[in-house]
Amino acid sequence: MMTEGKMKTYRLLQPAAKVLAWLLFRPKVIGTENIPMDGGTLIVSNHPTYLDPILLAIFAPRPFSFVAKRPLFYLPIVRTFLWLTDCVPVEQDAPDRRALRLSIQKLRKGDALVIFPEGTRSDHGKLRPFQLGPAMIAVEAQVPIVPCGLVGFYEAWKMEAPIPKPAPVAIVFGKPFTPQLPNDVPRREALSLITERMRNEIVRLMELGGQLLGR
Repeated sequence: MMTEGKMKTYRLLQPAAKVLAWLLFRPKVIGTENIPMDGGTLIVSNHPTYLDPILLAIFAPRPFSFVAKRPLFYLPIVRTFLWLTDCVPVEQDAPDRRALRLSIQKLRKGDALVIFPEGTRSDHGKLRPFQLGPAMIAVEAQVPIVPCGLVGFYEAWKMEAPIPKPAPVAIVFGKPFTPQLPNDVPRREALSLITERMRNEIVRLMELGGQLLGR
């Protein structure tokens, strides 16, 4: 769970970061009331750019932690953000039981954890297939899932661009739902159904975000 010192630093930096983010991206953020303010919560979102966790952390109604690729923890500036938000390192190209265990522990201790089910950035703004890991984590930790749709992010930071540029973005949080494993359905099939629901909800929220941006 995030330490008191990290929590204070997070809250101290958040207002100034919001001002800067507003000047650059004019974000439209809706649905924050759907995020439970107490207890473990898993937020799942599409992942168009490296900008995603930064803006999610800035506009979070409660401190967010993230699951992030292990190599990012060795980048000088990035690792400060990862340390502050108490991120979980994960191996990208192989099953990582340690990351799975730490994620479940954080949720059971009451953290709000963000996972990108695509496992990496979207394919030039288009959703990749979702992995089953987030559904498994939510089921094992017995926490609600809050879907989130990010829109305009890819236009702000395309994959081939070295740095982001000012562009309007939208962050849309959906209503939480509780994942369940029916007794009469094989476990993998049940996890696939939960994952499919995540994806459908995120697509719907992305469409809503597009409407907010006049698309």
